[in-house]
Amino acid sequence: MNDPQKPHAPDQADRPGKTRTWWHPLLVRLLDHELASAYTVRDELLAGKLPLRVDILLIRREAGELSEASRRELAALVPLLNCFTLIEFKGPTDALEPGDLAQLVGCSFLWHSQQTERLPRADVSLIVLAPSLTDAARDELRCFDWELRGHEPGVSEVVGAPLTMWLVETDVMAGRGQPILSLVSGVFLKERQRIIEELRRTGHGRLLHYVLQQVAQFRGLGEDFAMQHKDSEYMGELEGDLQSAVLDLIPAERVLELIPVEKRLQGLPPEERLPGLSPEELAAGLSEEQAERLRELLERRQGK
Repeated sequence: MNDPQKPHAPDQADRPGKTRTWWHPLLVRLLDHELASAYTVRDELLAGKLPLRVDILLIRREAGELSEASRRELAALVPLLNCFTLIEFKGPTDALEPGDLAQLVGCSFLWHSQQTERLPRADVSLIVLAPSLTDAARDELRCFDWELRGHEPGVSEVVGAPLTMWLVETDVMAGRGQPILSLVSGVFLKERQRIIEELRRTGHGRLLHYVLQQVAQFRGLGEDFAMQHKDSEYMGELEGDLQSAVLDLIPAERVLELIPVEKRLQGLPPEERLPGLSPEELAAGLSEEQAERLRELLERRQGK
């Protein structure tokens, strides 16, 4: 059986001329971060010989177990994962279009045909992650005589599809407070600060810190990354909001430990620099010339 690879670096362009949103690599990294102990996540599906490389995620079940924290942060998604799960992802600025459902099914069969070991139908599931169900998707369902059967709020099974298939509406997940799916929903674009604050308040500081790291890395890739990924203008605002939320989670004394003494004293008048500083901290901020002058003054004082 072909072993799926780890996710590509997000700045690699496998399809010249095609631009995808930066939410795609963010979701890949979030899923890989949360599922790594029990699943392998691959960010693109090889559905045959090149150029049949499409933006469909492949998640493969491995032998490990997920942590309770990961199960909590992906509570709506984990129960839908199969031995092999193919995911079509529409980010917060995208919508389901005509042909999206058919493409997912078609690519899944092409991918299946490339496996050296035959996989039972029961071992493969398909998931469509999108902000909401669109009229185009409803028309496509009717075209194939497929129907939606509600499983839980925001999660529907596509009845009649050739493989087990689920539709997950990320905007509904945001309303349900689902941590990771909230972060890639359309609601997040409109209510970013509210969702970040809710995640901070409900104990998901670790997740916010990880997202901040990823956004900072993406921004560090510079213009090449921005040219290859749409919606990059959102990253600066998001990074600022995440920084504020993460800093709020760190005790004040720990924040001070991370700031060099000279930075802490910068801009303060002399009378406000001394209170609260230990002798060691005072000494650390002195130049050699200042230290020598201080020694002279102390010796003169002791000689009196």
